[in-house]
Amino acid sequence: MSKKSLAVGALGATLVATMVGSRANLKNLTYEVERVVDGDTFVTKENQMIRLTGVDAPEMENCDGPEAKKALEKIISGKKLYLKVIYKDSSDRLISHVYNDQGLVATQMAALGMVYYTQAGISDPGLKFAYLKAKQDKVGIFSPKCTQTSNVNNPKCLIKGNKNVYDKRKLYRFPGCGQYNNTDVQLFWGDRWFCTESEAKQAGFTKGSDCFNKTFHPGQ
Repeated sequence: MSKKSLAVGALGATLVATMVGSRANLKNLTYEVERVVDGDTFVTKENQMIRLTGVDAPEMENCDGPEAKKALEKIISGKKLYLKVIYKDSSDRLISHVYNDQGLVATQMAALGMVYYTQAGISDPGLKFAYLKAKQDKVGIFSPKCTQTSNVNNPKCLIKGNKNVYDKRKLYRFPGCGQYNNTDVQLFWGDRWFCTESEAKQAGFTKGSDCFNKTFHPGQ
């Protein structure tokens, strides 16, 4: 059995992550949930903020954000959890591989289609497979409720507004733009549909470069 420890500085505590071949040995060091923040973050009874490695859940205000939180609560609340801390981020969250008796928690969330697999900090075939299957089966955040190619609620509003959660760019495209047909509106990321270009611009979105000098004319 090998042990790794991580000092958490200002938090004034040390979490020891034990990675062993036998799950029975892991049970010597377990943690419990005080509260779940959202679909990828929770707080332990020791008041440590833990974030799952390698996945992103939708923010609470986005499509399936509340559903992702409920899914994580069901998986980890009242359970003994085993942690392997990878690092502490700028928000003092301990980015960790989190396990329960069923295995990697991130994989269980991915199987439900409740998280997006970013691969950051972890390379796990089971997690990747669960994510790809959920995406293929269009469940959770990948369902037509949250991932759309057409505006099912208002077919007249055709402009796709895409928000890049990593570099914060916000671009919009309309029919006639080069990448329009290849663009999904991922409501779980905060993407939006717009009826007019002025509406998109007022929301802080910029016309995609693949639209060139074209202008969107509603109804055409």
